[in-house]
Amino acid sequence: MVKEFSFLSERTTWPADAIYSLALISGDDLIRRSILYQRLHCLWLSEIAILASIARCDSVESFLLSLELLAGLRLRQEKPAVAAQLIEKIKSHPCSFKADSLAVQFRERQIALVEGKRVGEYTFISEVWDNPLFQLQRFQELLCSGNESDVISFLEDWPSQLKSPEALELQGRALKALGRSSEAEILYHALLSRGWVSAACFQNLIEINYLARRNCGFSISVATRLYPRNPAIASHKVLIELHGRQPGTARRSAFRERLLYSIGKHCLSSRQSDSNLVYAFDHTGRSDLIPYLHPVLIGSARESPPLFDNIVMQLASIASPAYGLHAQEHASCFPAFRHKFSHAKHALLRIGLVSSDLGYHPVGRFIQTLLHNGFGDSGEVYILNTGHDILPRLQQLAGDRYRSLSEVKADERLSLIRELNLDVAIDLAGWTGENNGFLFASGLANVQINYLGYFASTGLSSIDVWIGDSGVFPEPMQEWHSEQIVRLARPFLAWQPDETLPEGRVEVTPAPNGPLTFGCFNHARKLSSSTLRLWASLLKAIPGSRLALKAFSSDDPAVVALLQRRMRSCGLDPDAVIWLPTCPNPEDHLRQYGLIDIALDPFPNGGCTTTCEALWMGVPVITLCGSHYVSRMSTAVLQGASLSEWVAHSKEEYLHIGIQAAKRLDSIRAGREQLRVHLQASPLGDAADLAKQLWRALERLV
Repeated sequence: MVKEFSFLSERTTWPADAIYSLALISGDDLIRRSILYQRLHCLWLSEIAILASIARCDSVESFLLSLELLAGLRLRQEKPAVAAQLIEKIKSHPCSFKADSLAVQFRERQIALVEGKRVGEYTFISEVWDNPLFQLQRFQELLCSGNESDVISFLEDWPSQLKSPEALELQGRALKALGRSSEAEILYHALLSRGWVSAACFQNLIEINYLARRNCGFSISVATRLYPRNPAIASHKVLIELHGRQPGTARRSAFRERLLYSIGKHCLSSRQSDSNLVYAFDHTGRSDLIPYLHPVLIGSARESPPLFDNIVMQLASIASPAYGLHAQEHASCFPAFRHKFSHAKHALLRIGLVSSDLGYHPVGRFIQTLLHNGFGDSGEVYILNTGHDILPRLQQLAGDRYRSLSEVKADERLSLIRELNLDVAIDLAGWTGENNGFLFASGLANVQINYLGYFASTGLSSIDVWIGDSGVFPEPMQEWHSEQIVRLARPFLAWQPDETLPEGRVEVTPAPNGPLTFGCFNHARKLSSSTLRLWASLLKAIPGSRLALKAFSSDDPAVVALLQRRMRSCGLDPDAVIWLPTCPNPEDHLRQYGLIDIALDPFPNGGCTTTCEALWMGVPVITLCGSHYVSRMSTAVLQGASLSEWVAHSKEEYLHIGIQAAKRLDSIRAGREQLRVHLQASPLGDAADLAKQLWRALERLV
């Protein structure tokens, strides 16, 4: 073996054929057995055979071939440094297996690919193109280079020799990278059905299904069982659990993922791992611990802006004094240049609403209500959807001014939006998931506004104005902000759902019977320890009272266990808590308000949409007014609904309101229908007025 690989057919065989071959060959044929074991992903058996072959040392050629196979095995075990040492040992050997052999070149190029290094041309061109392993390696190098046209050319002129599982796996990877995910998925399923259960095959198939929002539970459970120490699969497992509303389970998985990295496993994205852990802690109600999770997280904004999106949002959610500093640092990661527009103000104001949350999400629902009640009738409003879903009625209201940008790359989005020549661009996301920080940092219009979708200042110098009302923006302002503050003379939002929305169709439910039942339908992430302690005091002050929680993660036993542990430490008896399940549809969710008498708002991260929902379903809400937007949203809602008597300005007053409400429980239960009528007649229930006032405010800003 000077210039050609030995056992080429064994190196490219399929698992079923490998099983057949193993049954036929002699037990003494250690090299062939080691190759076939690798084809079956039995790496430990392969290693035993290789080491036995080295120990036996039948010949120099056998010895060097065993070293070459061992180098390949070490690469599969993610040990490129050890593989490189073995290759150097082969190259330094005085016999015929020299540095110019194809086998050595092949392994050296493999090591370079793993380490992300550039590789030169092959020494033996003719032998390379006659060898399917080298053709496969060449294709892998094209993929890594990112040269899309070369990859497409290779796919179109696919060599007939490339029939191995690895070849189809790489073909699938290329198709996936080119956006041809359905074709890639067919290939991966074919591979699995023929017994090729590589980690990469599982990773790509899981990612395709995850991005398509399909269930990945079975695939991830099989992949985790087969590859318990694969960090990429571990990372996918965390993401799937998080998006499956299992943050407690995900938190354990995230620690397991980090353990893999800590013992030297190759990490494809340590920042994704960091982000997973931050998200898991936040969604189990421990945002307060995020600054202490990892020493380098808070200082890593420039290394990973997407991770810092998450961190600054969580700091905002707990009204952290450090938020302003880190928001500014995060904003500085984006290009400082802001595009200047030369067009004059249009006679009819042209406005763009930019969001990825236009499906059945609070932002989508509030925006639909705005447009349904005349917002933009005297101008042009473009709905610019960077997400995947949109409410059908909202799209209908937008008409030909709707733009779906979810499949468009960031630079193209920027150009497409700028071509609209907007007078005003409104960011409805801030630093929430799938945000549009890059677009607004680069500039979409001469006037750019932060409104509705984010509960803090963005920190972006390119965002000119932050719109709210006196409820969320007290005078003087008590929180850090980079934008000019504009207060509407009415509530900054409106709750007047039309019949195309579930809340517009559901009638007020009857009040519950029995003892007083408090309730909170806010996410578990908002249940701070301060909140739990105050609720414990309230339940103790009203004997027999109960607390119904629907935390959206309460279906996850791990979250329930974590919350119960925290409740006990805060003096709240878990036996007094009723856990409400997640509902299959919004209508049933709204009807669950019939199980509670009075809603309790958490703090410092309070509710907004949940407060509107509760009032709409005839349930009053007690809130504690804080100093920041995030802790004043329910205050704004209650003030807008002319229900300021339910707003507390201290914990003692919060307790007092709850105790006094318990004394008039009968009238509260009897007044549920009237509470909806009251809301409809209040400024909060007047969406047409909001549409008019908001439009006037925008006209003044241009």
